[in-house]
Amino acid sequence: MPKPSAWLFLDTHAPGQSRFAFFEEGKPIKQVQIEGRASALLPRLAKSLKPNLAGVCVVAGPGSFSSVRAGVLQANLIARLLKLPLVGVTVDEALDLDALHAELRDTRLKLSVPYVAPIYDKEPNITVPKPA
Repeated sequence: MPKPSAWLFLDTHAPGQSRFAFFEEGKPIKQVQIEGRASALLPRLAKSLKPNLAGVCVVAGPGSFSSVRAGVLQANLIARLLKLPLVGVTVDEALDLDALHAELRDTRLKLSVPYVAPIYDKEPNITVPKPA
């Protein structure tokens, strides 16, 4: 079995677009962009999952309610099912993926959490009907 070396990175903070990448030592970071709802990420990601995952890193927000919620839920699920370390980051921390990869490799693993909570850009308003 290969030694765990790749971190999975998930980002669904923006409505209508998602991205994921694998941070692997000595390899360039190749992002996969997905247009559409955040729920489209998991089927596409399942085809790309690597057997040598070392952990999961997810953008917890801030972002729209549905988008952030879907991405964080998927990251929590993958990390828990595969018994991997889980790290949440903000949108600003995810701007430079090379720096984030270095930080995960060096220090973030120590900050692994059992659950990442979503950070919304405003209070969710799911109880008020939308105007017709």
